[in-house]
Amino acid sequence: MADAPPAVQLHHPADSRFSLAFITDEKTERVRKAQVLTEDPDIEVVIREETIGGNQLYLLYTKTRFDAAYQSFETTEEVLEWLDEHFSDADKQILFVVINAFDGIISETEDANGTFSTYKSMDLEAIPTILNNVEWRQSVPEVGAQLLSQFILTHPMPNTNHRTGLSLLDRYLTSYDPSATLPATGEEGQWYDWIKEYIYDSKQLLTLRNNLQLLYWAHQYGYEAVERKEGIRIEFSAVDLERSDPWDYYADRHLDLTREFVVSTVLEQVGASHLRERTDDGKRAFADRLRATR
Repeated sequence: MADAPPAVQLHHPADSRFSLAFITDEKTERVRKAQVLTEDPDIEVVIREETIGGNQLYLLYTKTRFDAAYQSFETTEEVLEWLDEHFSDADKQILFVVINAFDGIISETEDANGTFSTYKSMDLEAIPTILNNVEWRQSVPEVGAQLLSQFILTHPMPNTNHRTGLSLLDRYLTSYDPSATLPATGEEGQWYDWIKEYIYDSKQLLTLRNNLQLLYWAHQYGYEAVERKEGIRIEFSAVDLERSDPWDYYADRHLDLTREFVVSTVLEQVGASHLRERTDDGKRAFADRLRATR
């Protein structure tokens, strides 16, 4: 059997918390770029060397230091001031759902003797932007799809963004029908079959949206594909690496994927097909329902 064409590793093979940030075939450029990246005390940098097509390549991988991934406050007063400064009353209720879901995922991971890792900084201040990008007062499945897709695309958490976004979708649906609870999505390190295809397709689109320029250069240096840490492989021959609008193009594709997932899979899984005909009553009304059930 012939060997598969060479694939660039999006995450460092020895430590998947490190993500590819830069590729060069020039040693001096590698040193310069590494120096620039290490000027940020919150960033760790490691360098891999590979030979592709006879060319020596330098791949720089980065990750956020653990302590830098989380926002820290000295007093309760500081927390309250920060909340009042950055969030409306309605946004706070939804923010609490996100934080509780994230904390629950961390606890489950630790209870299962797992290690929770971070690969970026937490950006809770992005939550209002996510909510403002949702077009409320449409059908419940459409609003749910936008809410989930916007959360995943924005990626505000230092890890588990898909699981946290799914928890937010769960609270949104159960605010209309308490029985419409999402089933378990998977165990540590794996996804259950009912959701696996959506997760893998979503991560493929995220990879292309966030890294297309980097992947273009990887192809120029001789790579024929990219592989993520989950074993997801994208062949460059199937991608327009010179697309000028990857940010918008793949965001649209991701929303299309999520719409289909919510309508065809989620509502079936939760036994709530009747919600297809229900019209959303707005962000404030959703926040009011959350406040009433806290």
